[in-house]
This record gives sequence, C-alpha cells and structure tokens, in this order.
Amino acid sequence: MNKWSRDSIVGEILRRHDTDQPLSYSGMTRDNLPLLRAATRYFGSWQNAIEYAGLDYNDFRKYRTWTNETIVERIQELYAQNADLSWRHISLTLDPSVAAAATKKAHFGSWRAALEAAGIDYDVIRRYHDWSDDEVIRKVRDLYAQGEPLNAKSMEQSDITLITAARRRFPSWDKTLSAAGLDYKNIVVRAPFRRKRKTESVRPTSPSAATR
Repeated sequence: MNKWSRDSIVGEILRRHDTDQPLSYSGMTRDNLPLLRAATRYFGSWQNAIEYAGLDYNDFRKYRTWTNETIVERIQELYAQNADLSWRHISLTLDPSVAAAATKKAHFGSWRAALEAAGIDYDVIRRYHDWSDDEVIRKVRDLYAQGEPLNAKSMEQSDITLITAARRRFPSWDKTLSAAGLDYKNIVVRAPFRRKRKTESVRPTSPSAATR
C-alpha cells in the first residue's frame, strides 16, 4: 500500500487479526515493516495503533516469558520509539517488567549490560537521566536571561546535553522554547551577518590646506 491513513492502518491491523497473522512488534518487523513504520508515524507507536484499533496490545506481546533475546528485542523496540531508557524511567514508569528481567543474574545482571547487548550506548542514556521537563525549561530560561544564543545550531555547539535532553522530553527544540514561554521564531532566525565597514582612508591634507 503506497498511501497510508489512520483508517487504512487500522483496517490492515484488523485484517491481520482476523486472519491470525502476527501482530507483535517483532512479527511486524519481520512480516510488514511498511505497516509498522506507518503506524508509528501516524499513532506515535505500534502499541497506540493496536489499541486505537480496539485490540489489547498485551495479547500480542511476546514478552511474558523473558529471555535474553526478548529483553534485547523489547529494549530495541522502545529505543526505536525514542523512549526514555534511563533506569529510573524504565524501572518505575515505562516497563518495570523488562527492567526487572534484564537485571536478574540469569539474564544480564544490570541495566547497563542489557542496553549494551541491545547495541545502545549506556553512557549516552545515562547522561540525560537527570533531566525532567521542568529542569529543561528552567535551564533554557536561565540561558535566555543570560543573553546566550538559543538557536539550535548554537546550542548543539555550546550545550549538546541540554538540547538532546530537550528533544527527548519535547518533540523538538522549537517546542522546547515555546514551552519555556519564549518566542522561538525570534530566536531561531539569526540576525543577518553584517560586515564592519572599513574605516575610510583619510586623504592626505596638503600643506597649504593645513595652514588655512
């Protein structure tokens, strides 16, 4: 199917359900990646699409019995959704079951080892775990009050940690600025570069003119 819509996505999900075709994330990755990507684009996640279709996502998840493979698969699924994979968020809010399974000695023994097994840099994840929405906004306002340039290019050079955390917490840097109560249009449009005028050379004064 070349053109997707919310209705066509739901229709295809229900068709697969009626014909007993796999609807787990891993099954979709293997069988129908275009549908999976379209659903994620239109609904935010595969789970949201399944639930919008009136189905119970838990009926299709393949993680009731955790193995090293299913733990890695679940982590990669969440990472593909740009989810916050910090230990605090995963263990308390996002998916406590995978967090508990991953840290058992029978599996990886630690969350760091599980992330690395999934091909994810633990230090990158850990670097942003202290940021909350309020902390991001407070930091942005502080920088604005200090007169620091807040366009994305400048932030990527001066504070990559902040802008990366902001993009995780908010859909984009522009929306982060708006959430902080700032006019992002005035911030992201940089003033045109102005060349300094060269000082005009002073014409030598003739001796006669100097004595007049």
